[in-house]
Amino acid sequence: MKLRMILAVITLSAYSLLNVANAHIVAFGWKDLGNGTISMYGQHWHGNQTTPSSANGGVRIGVWDPALTAANQNTASWQLFQWTSLINDMGGNAAANDALVAAGTLDGYATDPSNWSSNNFHNDWFVTSPLVLGNGTWGLFTGTNCCIDTMSRPGLFTISGISSVPGGTGPGNPVPEPSTLAIFALGIMALASRRFKKKS
Repeated sequence: MKLRMILAVITLSAYSLLNVANAHIVAFGWKDLGNGTISMYGQHWHGNQTTPSSANGGVRIGVWDPALTAANQNTASWQLFQWTSLINDMGGNAAANDALVAAGTLDGYATDPSNWSSNNFHNDWFVTSPLVLGNGTWGLFTGTNCCIDTMSRPGLFTISGISSVPGGTGPGNPVPEPSTLAIFALGIMALASRRFKKKS
């Protein structure tokens, strides 16, 4: 009987540790830097840090495949953006994060539904170097390696409020360069002009 109790406690502890190790990122935030780039933020609940986490290397961003489940997304093909800095004791629960957006510190944030608990102690963030990402719905994933910046699975997040990057611009889904668009527009105009001349 005693042995069964000890085994049950060990199993329960291991299960708890496994879940904790997979759920430290609770939300993502972003800030438009006004020059065609943004910074991505990863909100976590592991407490104050002195260096950015390197357990998972940062955040992977890519195009979500609707034909696949979250567990089967090809996250290895998504582009990795490393955490390069951190901010401790900022925001936390929904009201505090909303205040960050209202103050212009962030342009927006999106919670990870499986990890978010709107806790005011979850007020620490990792930050990436500037990257190019526009408004849209993106797959985001840090990884499951222990300990600080883990997620249990990839998630689909809607990013909005970015004005200096064209919507839909990002890893695996680039918006055409202005020069390409201009050439395309000239071609359409030339075609329309030819048709108009034929009718005349």
